Amino acid sequence: MTADLLTIEMFADKLGQAFILEEEDVPAIEFTLSEATPLRNFANLPREPFSLIFVTRGIEPLPQRIYALRHADLGLRSIFLVPIGRKDDEVSYQAIFN
Repeated sequence: MTADLLTIEMFADKLGQAFILEEEDVPAIEFTLSEATPLRNFANLPREPFSLIFVTRGIEPLPQRIYALRHADLGLRSIFLVPIGRKDDEVSYQAIFN
C-alpha cells in the first residue's frame, strides 16, 4: 500500500470513478467518488485540508474505520471512512484529510 501524502489534487479528476474495497473480511465493494471538496485551513497546515464523499449502492452501511480502497490510477490506499447518510439503497461515506 502506498504511504505518500494524499492531496485533493490526486482526487479532483477522479469524480464519478470507482474505488474498489479490498479487505479480507469484507467482499469487494465498489465505492464511487462523488465529491472532492477543499476545506478551510484554519491551522495553516502544509497540506490543504479536504473532504471526499463516496457512495455505494445495494449494501448495508459499513462501520466507520480504515478501509483499503483500490483505484486504477492511484493504486491501493488506506482511507478512514465514516458513513454519513443513507437514501434508499445508496449509502454515503466521508473521508476528511487534515
